[in-house]
Order: sequence, then structure tokens, then C-alpha cells
Amino acid sequence: MGHLRKGRFAAVLGAGLLMMGAETAVMAQTGLTANIALSNVIFTQTVGSIKGQEFDLFVDAEPMQNGNLGVSRLHISEAMIADLCMSAPIDLPGIGPKKFQMLVPGESTTASNLVIGAKDLAGEMTMINPHIGIDAQQLSDKALPGAFGLNAEKLEAINQTIHASSISADSLTARGGVITVEDVDNAQC
Repeated sequence: MGHLRKGRFAAVLGAGLLMMGAETAVMAQTGLTANIALSNVIFTQTVGSIKGQEFDLFVDAEPMQNGNLGVSRLHISEAMIADLCMSAPIDLPGIGPKKFQMLVPGESTTASNLVIGAKDLAGEMTMINPHIGIDAQQLSDKALPGAFGLNAEKLEAINQTIHASSISADSLTARGGVITVEDVDNAQC
């Protein structure tokens, strides 16, 4: 077996993060991931709380490697996220199953024009001035005519668990975040 060269690993990781950043910028501009090849991975996010301005949701199809996946497309114009944990299953050659993990403690994550393709989500949610059952084309010109949608002036959600296929934003800031590769059983989310 070979050994791990730290310089090569850092270069490959850096290139991957730059590509992810470029893809995120494209996704944020379109609001959808239609022109991006997704990884076919459903990843997990847990958050202590999300406070958002201008919340929209509509049902959509996310193009995945094995066909389309039905998702709730969540859009928050300005979001403040507390206690973020994000993980994704990975299989590393020569090592086996692991989890990519990103932890950002406290109210240290902010996002503008945040869009999440959520396979499912669970937790407590309060919407201020909600409109439920509206035509989703009022929320996005990318939505199918007559698709189900909802919007609210503000969103306050706590203890959320979200299984997502994609995330995009015009800007995303995570202060004090830590990224690691963990054993499957040692991941925190």
C-alpha cells in the first residue's frame, strides 16, 4: 500500500473545495441545480436553529445519477444558523466507508439567498405571515405551473434535521468551522 503525501492531499482537497465553490456560485445564480452534475449523495444537516427572512418552499425534482428525486426546494433570503453539523457518507479507496463532517458551533453561520433541495426535514418551525398552497410559479419561474408552494415573511426553526441533495447560496459564511473525515460511528450527525 502507498502512503499519504500531505502536500498532494492538500492540493487535491483545495482543488475540490474550489470546484465546490464554483458549483455553489452557479447553483446560487440559477436557484436550482439543473446544470450541475450532483454527487448522488444524500447528506445530513442538523441545526440548533435557523432564523430567516423571506422564506419560500416549493416542490421540485432534483436530477440525480439514478433519476429524479422529489425534493422540497427551500429558499431563505437571509439566514442565521446556529450549531450547524453537516455530514456526508463517503467511501475512500483503500480506507473504506467514512463520513465527511463539518461542525460550526454557535450562531456562526450566515447565508444570503440560501437554497436547499431537501429530501425530508424534521423539527420545530414557526412561520410569520404564512401563505400555504400558493402556485409555486409565484415563488420561482423555474417551478412547474400549478406546483404546490408556500411562503412566509419570517421563519424560526429549531432542532432541525435535514436530509438534502443540494445546497447553494449567494454567500455562505461559517466562522470557526471545523472539517474532518470521521469513522461512520464517530460522526456527530
